[in-house]
Amino acid sequence: MTGPRGRSLRSLARRAAGNASVVTSGAFLIAITVIAVAAPLIAPYDPYAHDLSRRLLPPIFFEGHDAAHLLGTDPFGRDYLSRLIYGAQISLVIGASVMLISGLIGTTLGLLAGYYGGRIDQVIMFVVNTRLALPIFLVAMSVVVVFGTSITGTILTISLFLWDRFAVVVRSATQQAVSRDYVMAARSIGCSNGYILLGEILPNLVNAVIVIGTIEMAYAILIEAALSFLGFGIQEPTPSWGLMLAQARQYLFFESWLLYIPGAALFFLVLAINLFGDGLRDLLAAGDRA
Repeated sequence: MTGPRGRSLRSLARRAAGNASVVTSGAFLIAITVIAVAAPLIAPYDPYAHDLSRRLLPPIFFEGHDAAHLLGTDPFGRDYLSRLIYGAQISLVIGASVMLISGLIGTTLGLLAGYYGGRIDQVIMFVVNTRLALPIFLVAMSVVVVFGTSITGTILTISLFLWDRFAVVVRSATQQAVSRDYVMAARSIGCSNGYILLGEILPNLVNAVIVIGTIEMAYAILIEAALSFLGFGIQEPTPSWGLMLAQARQYLFFESWLLYIPGAALFFLVLAINLFGDGLRDLLAAGDRA
């Protein structure tokens, strides 16, 4: 016998199958994830291997290309396709990690502020407003200068600046949920505040948190690329799309494909995440109305 949750999931799956935005963007994200995970198996070359005798070979769709390097080579003779594939790993790891860490911070603060109100709400909202007053890039660059550059440092730095949207949305939703019948019923039978927050309120906010998470994931990928482009993010020789863009600046008028290839990859990844998030929001909203 199928429960309400099973029927709800099947209904969501049917609506998702009829939503072109969710299907297309979801398929693209799955493909990128598979490519990133299988990078050691499908990358034709070591992304770190230099060969200066084969530097700046053009991609296969340009004259003078080398069929052994489908997307050509970079200024150090490294295979561009291999670095692009491994760069997808960096973008997805940073995007997903930032989404989880910032989501945990923001959701926790939003739940506490919305449920308890009073002084706790005032303190948390003061912290939120203080965070909103800080320019992300300037502070992030300062933090990187002080503590150095690494993937872990980049993840933690970005995470500490992308939790505010979670906090604001969850706080508002929690304030509305506090007066709902299921919360009042839980209180009347003596349930603890912890159970009410985690067992009653939080499950009803999962949809909103997931949608915000997709937005923040895309934003985190863009911030990482921007920091790497400016020299404050991922450093050589780690393959990063932002770093690849930075290295291609001086070749813009001569070997412009060096800029277009990682730029297009970054554009389509962020676009797919945003489209998937928008489609998911519409599907969940339709499910709530049903």
